[in-house]
Amino acid sequence: MMISIIGIVSVYAASRIGGGYANTAKYYQQLMAQITYARKTAIAQRLPVCVHIAAGQSNVYYAGGGGTTCPASSGVMSPSGQAPFNVTAASGTSVTAGTGNIMFDATGRYLTSAGATPGGPLTVTVSGEGTYNLTIEPETGYVHP
Repeated sequence: MMISIIGIVSVYAASRIGGGYANTAKYYQQLMAQITYARKTAIAQRLPVCVHIAAGQSNVYYAGGGGTTCPASSGVMSPSGQAPFNVTAASGTSVTAGTGNIMFDATGRYLTSAGATPGGPLTVTVSGEGTYNLTIEPETGYVHP
């Protein structure tokens, strides 16, 4: 009986210890999906769309100012109906990108937040209990690990 109780407690403790790793990986996957969704929305609706990455969260907006202002105030609706589409990072998870705003034009190309063509791919790093990188290609807007 005592061995069974110790086994159950150790399984519970092990799942709690490794939880941060899973949270960082989960946020990385959600961010990658959100950025891909923003690109697809820009293509489908033929409108510039921005992903605004701030401390602890990222949001998707339509670009304002004739497609040159990111972030704007008009949020893109998420697949579940929330506007703006928001992804919140778990505690202890941080995101580093060369820019806080990622814009996709109506053809799905990645642009700077001012609407200019970037000099190269953008790498976004999600770190916490592990480090994950994703890259956005400028000519195609392709998002990949």
